[in-house]
Amino acid sequence: MFRINRRVSLCESYILSTSLMKNFYWASILSQIFIFILLVLIFNISGLLLVLAVGLEILIANKFIAKLSAVYNRIQPILAIRERLLFLLESNNLFISSSDGVIVRSVVLDFSIDEEYIGVYAHVLGDNFSNKVSELDVYLSACLNLNLEEKIKTASCVKYTFRKYPERRISWEDTLQTTEITISADKNCCWRLGVPPHVLISGSTRSGKTVMIENLVAQYLTLGAEIKLLDPKNGDLSWLVGKKLEDRLGYKVVYNSPFQISGALREAVLEMNRRFQVMADNPDIYVSKGKVLSWADVKGNYPLVVVLDEGIAFKTEAETSKEGKKAYEEAMSNLGSLLVKSRQASIEVIVGLQRASSDFIPTYMRQNFGVALLLGATTADSDSCRMMFSSQEIDYKTCGIAEGYCQIDGVLPTPKFVETPFKSDELDFEAYFDEACDRYMRMRNERN
Repeated sequence: MFRINRRVSLCESYILSTSLMKNFYWASILSQIFIFILLVLIFNISGLLLVLAVGLEILIANKFIAKLSAVYNRIQPILAIRERLLFLLESNNLFISSSDGVIVRSVVLDFSIDEEYIGVYAHVLGDNFSNKVSELDVYLSACLNLNLEEKIKTASCVKYTFRKYPERRISWEDTLQTTEITISADKNCCWRLGVPPHVLISGSTRSGKTVMIENLVAQYLTLGAEIKLLDPKNGDLSWLVGKKLEDRLGYKVVYNSPFQISGALREAVLEMNRRFQVMADNPDIYVSKGKVLSWADVKGNYPLVVVLDEGIAFKTEAETSKEGKKAYEEAMSNLGSLLVKSRQASIEVIVGLQRASSDFIPTYMRQNFGVALLLGATTADSDSCRMMFSSQEIDYKTCGIAEGYCQIDGVLPTPKFVETPFKSDELDFEAYFDEACDRYMRMRNERN
């Protein structure tokens, strides 16, 4: 099968067009009918033979039209996009012509199409159009009638990615059915426990940050993970989730005061070291095929997830007294140890912040979070994006509640726009966490 030229330039000429393909399509169908009528007249077919001939013609025509339609439906969208992009170049004067009207230079675009996305590559050639090709997002969105999904700048081109169809947003209920930690309907926005480890979530008030943390807690419960909720604000996370888990699971989950939080992190480090010692004492169990297993890979062992929401509130309250400052310093030291060393011990850390500045979390700590999620209007702040993500080549747009950008080590090397799981007003919150706790119990029973 021949390949349609997907390079768009006003300096090139093209034979195929949408109108030509449409004319060819209908001409082929009409010619099929005409040939049949002509054969009937030439051979004077009548009676039973005519009935058989009509039936045979219907079968042949049906197969012919089906194959013709398949070719037409494959080629026509490509031609339509090419013509729209040519119109964009021409109508926006993205070309240079000679005195006699011949186009001598033009912006060059390439495009690709798959089942989900349309990608447009605007080439940077070092000419007088180089600045313009990096600002085509509004024009391309209008031209294709699609919302921009992603924009990536490189030295040689600017890639614009558009989703062909609106992404179905996953719900809270959906996330309980998955075997991986999931934050979006995008199949790339998920990860297995510890691969990569630790989650950093940042977002201003009413960005959906705490709601996302609540959902992650439920997902980790389905993996049989023990939960520690460190909530210095003593807010929704404590009252809506923490108290519920304490009632159902029978162990302490919520830690609010600076001293409680410091103690919980100390306990987590002690547990990490205990697990390492058990693993070192039992190499026959924790080493398999030249690979060291993580703690939760062995039957009967479970992950531990430490959640710290609003770290700045923890720092602010702790610094009101000398003892509090000491507790805070110890807590941050233990938090750093967990971030650096705890992956093999199957201990995950989730930290929620309004702003991921060095006021609370130093750069070396931020670099140990395998998953970074920035939510809400904070995405309009270039400093917040810089602190959260390693890539600065993304054209970040202002996001709404429960929308933002996500980067996952080894999965999403550059930040990607995401919509986090939808929590409907009809959701029975109590029943939802009852189901998560039931799954926790089943997982524990199955692995014992």
